Amino acid sequence: MERYTVISTDCHAGASYDKGGFLDYVEERYHDALRDEMARLTSEQAERMEKLFASEFRSEQDGTDEAIDGGRSGAWDPDRRLQQLETDGIVAEILFPDGSQNNAAPFAAAAGPGAVGADHALQTVGAWAYNRWLAEFCGHSEERRAGLAILTIHDIDESVRQLRWAHENGLRGVLLPSGVGNLPFYHHPRYEPIWQACNELGLPLHTHVGSATPDYGDLPGSGAIFAYESLWLSHRPLWFIIWGGVFERNPDLKMVFVEQGADWVPDTLRIMDNMYLYMFQHEKQRLSLKPSDYWKKHCYVQAMFLSRREARMRNQIGVANMMWGSDYPHYEGSWPRSKEMVARALEDVPELDRRAILSENAARL
Repeated sequence: MERYTVISTDCHAGASYDKGGFLDYVEERYHDALRDEMARLTSEQAERMEKLFASEFRSEQDGTDEAIDGGRSGAWDPDRRLQQLETDGIVAEILFPDGSQNNAAPFAAAAGPGAVGADHALQTVGAWAYNRWLAEFCGHSEERRAGLAILTIHDIDESVRQLRWAHENGLRGVLLPSGVGNLPFYHHPRYEPIWQACNELGLPLHTHVGSATPDYGDLPGSGAIFAYESLWLSHRPLWFIIWGGVFERNPDLKMVFVEQGADWVPDTLRIMDNMYLYMFQHEKQRLSLKPSDYWKKHCYVQAMFLSRREARMRNQIGVANMMWGSDYPHYEGSWPRSKEMVARALEDVPELDRRAILSENAARL
């Protein structure tokens, strides 16, 4: 049986809401506000989880031996995390913010400027708290953990400070909000210092499903609508950044689309290429490559729910542009059955392509 190195490019971490958690990473003047938020989120957690995942599904997932032995505490316990991931066949990981276990980044920092009730000043406080905590957390096993800094975008000078601090403190990339709220979209020149800093520092941009989505209200189907539309909203920065010339001006900039599936890529690129080649030929004066070529050079897609269909589409998507992730420790992820799920999805895929998708592309990035 072949053995493969596996890197998960989608895992989640966040501090617990008790001693040693995020309270230790914000100034004392924000403690009362953070305690209030912690209490509110804790009271809402059960209702939120029930909307997303039926209790029967969660009970089944929590009934595994691995979940019983320590639960999902690896979200903030570095030693437990290492043991659980090793058992699941994963040797290294990319870390995103969490929120599944009363451990969200403070003040909705990871939710973007369009989050319901977002306070931009407090989001900045929360981003710094999370980034400091994450840098220390990754330091427990820095050769295996690549943390992504939360980036706030309402103050661009502040954004650049966050990026430079992240790079200096060992974080490996940045979480870009999928939505911009009432701010200009990503083809606007106000964001150029962010793109230039990421290009210079070698910090890949990441968009992740579920951030910056509208308020769907407490209405029938709102959870399912959120889950469906959040995929498209997370794809959306791609066309702003390509048509906005961001990759043209920043030749070393990389971007990763996470937990959004991968089968959307070929049709999206086909439509964009047709526009470039036929409908908007004047764009060739600004853009030296067609959109699919920018994709090949600059972009990656992480297929958490990797299906056999997506595996068969790998050459259309780009074998060199595909990665895999377990979504640990989330209910919808593959933990603790990642080895079985990967083997099933990649059963008919040649060895070289398997290695590229499971680790080599991520390691290169």
